[in-house]
Amino acid sequence: MDYTAIFILACIFIPLERLLPLHPEQRTLRRDWLNDVVYVLVNGIVVRAGFTVVAGALMLGVVQLVGPNPIQWTGAMPLWAQVLMAIVVADIGYYAAHRICHSVPALWKFHAVHHSIEEMDWLATHRVHPVDQIFSSTLSLLPVWCMGFTLEALVIHQAIYQAHALLLHSNVRIKFGPLKWLVASPEYHHWHHANERDAYDRNFAAQLSIIDVIARTMFMPVRRAPKSYGVNEDIPRSYPMQLIHPFRSLVSSWALTAPPTRLETPMPTAAKTRTTEDKLGKLAMLIIFGYFGYKQITALISLVANRDLIPLWGLAVFSVIAGATFLGLILYYTITRLPPRDSTAGIMPRVVAVVGTFIMSLLIVFPPQAISAEMRIISTLIISVGTVMSILCLRQLGRSFSIMATSRALKTQGAYSIVRHPLYAAEVLMIVGVIVGHGTVGALGLGAIWLVLQVRRAQHEESVLRHTFPEYEDYAARVPMLIPGLRLWWLEAPVKPAPEAV
Repeated sequence: MDYTAIFILACIFIPLERLLPLHPEQRTLRRDWLNDVVYVLVNGIVVRAGFTVVAGALMLGVVQLVGPNPIQWTGAMPLWAQVLMAIVVADIGYYAAHRICHSVPALWKFHAVHHSIEEMDWLATHRVHPVDQIFSSTLSLLPVWCMGFTLEALVIHQAIYQAHALLLHSNVRIKFGPLKWLVASPEYHHWHHANERDAYDRNFAAQLSIIDVIARTMFMPVRRAPKSYGVNEDIPRSYPMQLIHPFRSLVSSWALTAPPTRLETPMPTAAKTRTTEDKLGKLAMLIIFGYFGYKQITALISLVANRDLIPLWGLAVFSVIAGATFLGLILYYTITRLPPRDSTAGIMPRVVAVVGTFIMSLLIVFPPQAISAEMRIISTLIISVGTVMSILCLRQLGRSFSIMATSRALKTQGAYSIVRHPLYAAEVLMIVGVIVGHGTVGALGLGAIWLVLQVRRAQHEESVLRHTFPEYEDYAARVPMLIPGLRLWWLEAPVKPAPEAV
């Protein structure tokens, strides 16, 4: 730890917080200040050691897979452009990591240590659990490293990030005016820490508040400041106990609970099975779609490296970025999805859902047919349009997303006011583009099987949605199932649900 740097920071921020205080009543040596000094002196060593191990292992894996410095054009950019791009890339990664920490209960237990701050100032910036810091730093900085920026750009980016973080947490009455919608300000970040219902799970970005504006997670009311900070949890007040607390909490939550008392109603067998199945399914989806996302990223790196050899390179890059975005949304909504309210019983709906989701992956068995450059462009264009439509539909479906026939929340607006299953309809375009690009009879046959399975998946979903939501009958009477403006009785006939255990 550079104690000189800490002394200089204290000489800057302590007078600033006295001259322009947001909360004038707050003392310089406020409650728990000594605990946060321990974080300053000790925590950095732990975090750097852990980050070196985790990020180093991941970097080694990237080098083994794609080679050193796969993207070289970024290092040739002007230094100022590299720094700006590093800020954007790092903050998108941080936003994702931060939002995941608020959505995943196990990660929240570590992140809650940072939110236990009850009096905001520059010193409280350092109160971060090492696990939380390593996780968010890895997701934020690893993409920046993979982009191939120069060492000077990375050092400048980190200096700006650290200074900005101290300002965001400080007890200062500084507003950024119209720039607050672009750059994170103390006002913006104080609301993230506010212990007020309206402010929960808002303002996730570290430096660029425009990310929250785009993601619709911005919260910055006019003419009022947060009244209180902290969390409604019992978190210890000392550094050693705060390090241990998340682990103890996890062990307690995973431990076997006692049998229900006479005043408690035991969970029905079907509900227990549904919850367990949902957790296992979530884990499997994160692994599988995470791998698909990795393949999209490596494809993007390959495109960038060979851009001079690819006709209409920009269209190909757009298609891959759209695919990566679609997979990223799947991962995010899988992590944050709502708990299941009901699901179809029996093995067949589950087999149909799994096979229907992944059957097109069997194309790796069939060698692709050589097609003309014009057909390749047409294929890429169809895939791109279908992917963008799928992204829009998935964005509207949101936390109700699942590959199984499960009900979580009823969506009837936007694309869901045109057809009842717009995501399936949009994916048809994607698959048509894939078949055209592959150019084989095997691809066409797999596509036909995929289409039959998707229709059957939609029918299974119809049965569980009708069972869960009484208003679904009226909705189904108004809106076609899969084809806009066309009602086919044989297509829309719901399957009879299997009996469910209780």
